[in-house]
Amino acid sequence: MRLRNIKRFYTSSSIKEIGKLFRKKFSVSKNTYSLVIGSQRDMTKISIDIFVEAKDNSLISVYTTNTHLQLQKSNYFILSSVLDEVIFVSENNKTVSGLIISQQGDCALYSNIDKKLLRSDFRKLSSEKLISAVALSLIES
Repeated sequence: MRLRNIKRFYTSSSIKEIGKLFRKKFSVSKNTYSLVIGSQRDMTKISIDIFVEAKDNSLISVYTTNTHLQLQKSNYFILSSVLDEVIFVSENNKTVSGLIISQQGDCALYSNIDKKLLRSDFRKLSSEKLISAVALSLIES
């Protein structure tokens, strides 16, 4: 069983894989891919927009009833069929940011995390730093 599937470029075919994971189809308009996911049980829904700006640089927006999250300069994304989620990643030499969206419409944003944190001894981290380190640990594995 494959834990993760890294996609380095935002192409039509790689974005379709996100739709497969969420069991939805994206609507497409020029360089923008949009879809709505959620949970009928929890009566929640979120809208996801992927703006492909360049092969290795995209903008991801998530809209909920009362929240707007945006990840700019997303370099790649990771699909996890085991966790039923996608992690959109924006990374530079020292830090990483991740926008995690689950098939049920849950989402979390962890921003400007020091890369050293992802390789540290999790037992020595404060609870708040532990949450982001564990959530983004797929990036380092």
